[in-house]
Amino acid sequence: MGRKKNILVCPLDWGLGHATRMVPVINELENQGANVILAADNGPMEFLMRYFPNNTIIRLEGFKPHYPASGSMAWAMIKSLPDMISAAKRSKLHLTKIISDYHIDAIISDNRYELSSASIPSVFVTHQLNIQTSGFQKIASPPIKFIINHYINKYKEVWVPDSDNHQLSGNLSKSIRHNLYYVGLLSRFISSKKTKPNNKIDLLVMLSGPEPQRSMLEKLITNQAIDSGLSTIILQGKPEAKKTQPIKNITVLPHANDEEILDLINSAKYIICRPGYSTLMDLAVIGSKAIFIPTPGQTEQEYLSRKLMSERIAFSQNQRSFNLSEAIKQQDEYSGLEIKINNEVLETRISNLLNNC
Repeated sequence: MGRKKNILVCPLDWGLGHATRMVPVINELENQGANVILAADNGPMEFLMRYFPNNTIIRLEGFKPHYPASGSMAWAMIKSLPDMISAAKRSKLHLTKIISDYHIDAIISDNRYELSSASIPSVFVTHQLNIQTSGFQKIASPPIKFIINHYINKYKEVWVPDSDNHQLSGNLSKSIRHNLYYVGLLSRFISSKKTKPNNKIDLLVMLSGPEPQRSMLEKLITNQAIDSGLSTIILQGKPEAKKTQPIKNITVLPHANDEEILDLINSAKYIICRPGYSTLMDLAVIGSKAIFIPTPGQTEQEYLSRKLMSERIAFSQNQRSFNLSEAIKQQDEYSGLEIKINNEVLETRISNLLNNC
């Protein structure tokens, strides 16, 4: 038998979601005999070090964008484009060295547009092929699409974490690309056993996403949860932080492992979180209800929350006008997320990748 194939997996470091959804991809690669090497930065690197302690993990510097406390996030991202392109060039040079030093046979990049290679097969994982814009931002839509396609076209395959009927992602993932594969929902909870909800706690708040909006939401909900008197757990999504003392009726947890998160979700009467796509996939796999607060100005989350609300799946409110009491009253009018999981396409694409690299 020949040596194991060295597959480099690189998630984006804007929040933990891109790292958590790589868990089933990494597990399937290893199930099929690959040696998985991980490259990440910031929180995702911390998460992967804990989740896969026996794997080689390389710090591959990412670009940390400035998300505004108010105003248009899309406009802020447009202004950041020169810095993003400069950071992408540095990462590309580092990637070339990693490929050489670690004898990499193929790359799987989750939303790191710049991490393709002309010398080895490269796979791009994304649920967002159609960037959402609104209002005056639509003026910037053509150049954004041009830049994105310029990078994506360098990849051999594109894997979308959804079914081919776009059940969860809707318009975000619709495309006529010839090298596009819908690999099913990707969640670290795919193999977890389902248990019945027990309502041991009143409210679970799962925070995620970039600063300063993450902390702004934490402060908002903390104040309203104290006023409500509900027994509340706030999961900060900060694996690098330390546990703090309880605040009245609130327990704050920096991070939790999969088993603990599942227990918290099944123990909570009400759940509040961002409608980040990885969070939606986790909830859909578990089959759970939630109240969503999209990150202000993040058009993807705003689109997904509107979609789920119009389909009577989940209630949502914007951050500025969020009212905990009203949200709790509304939740029972919505069905919650539950989608049947099928990862046969993922298994096939990984097999094909390993056989052709």
